[in-house]
This record gives sequence, structure tokens and C-alpha cells, in this order.
Amino acid sequence: MSRTGKYRSLGLKSKGSGVRANPFFRVLAYIIDAIIIRYIFQGIVFILGTRGLISDTLVKNIFLYLGEGLAPFRGGGIVLKQFIFINSLQDLMIHITYSALFLAYFIVLESEKIGGQTIGKKVFGLEVVDRTRSKISFEKSVLRNSTKYLLRVPILNFMMGFLEIILLLFYSTRSGDILADTEVISVSGKGIIDRLK
Repeated sequence: MSRTGKYRSLGLKSKGSGVRANPFFRVLAYIIDAIIIRYIFQGIVFILGTRGLISDTLVKNIFLYLGEGLAPFRGGGIVLKQFIFINSLQDLMIHITYSALFLAYFIVLESEKIGGQTIGKKVFGLEVVDRTRSKISFEKSVLRNSTKYLLRVPILNFMMGFLEIILLLFYSTRSGDILADTEVISVSGKGIIDRLK
């Protein structure tokens, strides 16, 4: 069965033309975006710290918090510490602030007012559209990206992560696309990589 057939079996109908984005490129685009968000947040913290608007201790704690993103644990594996363990009110505030920046980045850049592409999606020529292949509204972008926050909530992140992997690999979609009735398509010739060829 084709990806389109599997996708339609979820009860969603795709209208118009276009090629649904390759899940591999969607993941790579997401990784690029996550790295950009992290550096934006670190830049903001650094500037606020050097201007004396936040304490040196808080700056140090934020950088420690972000630096422990992949911290080894006793079982010999890796745990996403910042997503699982919130040990203090300060950790909670850092988590909320970082999550707000994370969501704002995706919500704003994927809405029709900006162009329907995050920087990562722009690299691979991917675009977020509704079922009629129109760019999505700000409201749909909020709805679509609200599920990304569940990936940052302790305990829920494992269940949501598993669901997102299954949906992406087998149906070329994710929960936010289903909720907002959107999809990510590949637009040939629009990616930065396409222009380099």
C-alpha cells in the first residue's frame, strides 16, 4: 500500500497536487530547527547576562541545564534530562521559557504571514500547507504546533515521541498535522539544497 493509501486510512483526505515530504528530510529539518532554537536561546541568555539583567548564577544554571540535554545515567544509556527532570522552580521557569521560544519559532515561521517554512524546512524545500495546498493560517499553526509541547512534558514525552515516530514512518504525518488538518509537502526547486545543485 502506498503512503497516500496509508495516510488516507487515517480518515484524512489530501486535495490538490504536490508530493508529501519524505520523513527523513522532515526529521533533518527538525534537527536543524532545534539547533537554531537552542543557539537563539543561548544568545538571549548571554546578552541578558552580560548586560546584568539576569544574575551570573542564573546564566550558569541555564547553560548547565541546556548542556545536560544528553546526560549519561547509571544504566549506561542516555536520558533527555532537561525534558524529564525538573528539580527546582528555577528549572521549571527555564523549561517554560525555553518551551515558549521553541513553540513561537515554529508557530510564527510556519504561518502564512511568514511563508510556511522554518529555516530547517527551507533548507530541504519543505512547506506546511493545508489540504488545499494553501499556506496555513496563524491559528492552524498554533493548533499544529501545540502537540510539540507534549514532547517536552515529563512522562508524556516518551508516549508522544513513540506516537510521532509511528505516524511519521508509516503515514508520513504527525499528530499536529492530523489535529490541524495540515501536511508537509516537498516543493521542488524551493530548497536551499536544490539551489546549490
